[in-house]
Amino acid sequence: MEKLRDARLCPHCSKLCCFMCIRRWLTEQRSQCPHCRASLHLHELVNCRWAAEVTQQLDTLQLNSNKSDGDDNDVCDVHREKLTVYCWSCRVCICHQCALWGGTHTNHTFKPLDEVYDQHVSSVKEEVAALRRRLMELISLVQDVEKNVEGVRTAKDERVRGIRNAVELMITRLDSQMKNKLLTLMGQKQSLTQETEFLESMLQDVEHQLHFTTKSELINKSAALMQVFNNVHRKPMASFVTAPVPAVFNSEIIPHFDSSPFVMNNFTVLRHKADPVYSHPMLVHGLMWRLKVYPDGNGVVRGNYLSVFLELSAGLPETSKYEYRVEMVHQASADTSKNIVREFSSDFEVGECWGYNRFFRLDLLASEGYLKTDSDTLVLRFLVRPPTFYQKCRDQQWYINHLEATNTQLMTQSCELKERLAIELSRNQGSAGKKGQTMFYRYARDNSRIPCQPKGSAPQDVDSYMEMVETDDYSEGELDDSDDNTQDELSDGELQEQELDTTMADNNSEISQDENDVDQETMYAALSKCTQRSAAPPEASVFICSSNLQVGR
Repeated sequence: MEKLRDARLCPHCSKLCCFMCIRRWLTEQRSQCPHCRASLHLHELVNCRWAAEVTQQLDTLQLNSNKSDGDDNDVCDVHREKLTVYCWSCRVCICHQCALWGGTHTNHTFKPLDEVYDQHVSSVKEEVAALRRRLMELISLVQDVEKNVEGVRTAKDERVRGIRNAVELMITRLDSQMKNKLLTLMGQKQSLTQETEFLESMLQDVEHQLHFTTKSELINKSAALMQVFNNVHRKPMASFVTAPVPAVFNSEIIPHFDSSPFVMNNFTVLRHKADPVYSHPMLVHGLMWRLKVYPDGNGVVRGNYLSVFLELSAGLPETSKYEYRVEMVHQASADTSKNIVREFSSDFEVGECWGYNRFFRLDLLASEGYLKTDSDTLVLRFLVRPPTFYQKCRDQQWYINHLEATNTQLMTQSCELKERLAIELSRNQGSAGKKGQTMFYRYARDNSRIPCQPKGSAPQDVDSYMEMVETDDYSEGELDDSDDNTQDELSDGELQEQELDTTMADNNSEISQDENDVDQETMYAALSKCTQRSAAPPEASVFICSSNLQVGR
């Protein structure tokens, strides 16, 4: 039998066990004493220090006994003398005769065997002490891990209790909803039952009078009977028709399905093409889903079965499980119980498809009433939902982060375009200041330049420039009048000088046309983004200030 190491005592049966053994039993097998089968946990074990002292004394006695036996066997093989000398040069234990007269250890260094032995024993004891400290540290770490295990199990049990309590409350609320629905239905049923019983009793009374009264009595009572009949018919049947109570109960744990229809027109033509057909994408909590249908089947079932798959076209980069349902509508009747429904849950990645190769036999679509032959139309419906509200919130949070990142990127691009526009405006204003003559042009959608004149002074920055564009401060009619008045006021010499300057500016613009086209397109895109004018009139234009571009360069 093995020796007890770090003994522990069971408080129920007082049996001793090694701590390592009992710990492995309690953590890996069951929380019971292996002897008495009583419920037992690690913190309930009693540490028996006296057992360790007894074991140590037994080990010491056994060691001394083995040492005495070893001393008797520790003799020289040659001279049969006790080993008392240690040859430091040869690193061997020898007797005194080998050291003095053996001849093999001449001029070697000798030390007493006991001294060397004590040094080795001291070194070994130091290492043993270090190992014991290491063992104690490991045992302490194991105990910490065990405490952590107990904490995890306790937290799990608490969470399970919380979930059970929450589920019980949800079940209670569902029972309350069902009770209210049943009360409503029972009230409707009771009203109908009372009316039915009244009519049955009245019919029995009338039949009894028909069979057991005389003709004269029946004639005398006919007026009263007709009055009763009129009172009954005076209450319309519509008053007994009540709205049905919906058999729907909202779940507080599982989200509802999001659905989208997919109408496949010209199904026969699509089947002859044998290409997959995609539905319009459906956005569910930030994820994009679409239905992928093979009208003539996919793979080995081509020509025999309709193949239907659900594809995650955009979403989280990680794999997640979703529940989905594919339904084929029975168009020959309005009975939803005849619809073909396939429901499953799968792990989806972006671009991955899951579904059914053998969804329905193609030769039975028309005969079973699912394919509308007069319009050659097949109607499908697909539904998707995450399995829990936690996953739904996670998907929504990912979509929000994606939109915020996209918005930040667009704002950065907008700021960059504004800076480029400001640089271009400052360049044009600098050239206008050097020449003194400023001409304004507007660019229509066909990229043609039309001269124009601002109502006030030229814009000094990007914001004022954009404000002018948004408020349409440039008027073409005023430009014509201003040009006419200016030409009338100029003399012949000044008019010729202005025409010469204008001709030089136009020639220079034609020489550097490639460079200006790039900038004009960039500024047009920037202004269209900044002003957010998505629906501009046909003559919407962008105004560019140009004054003898060769001087500005």
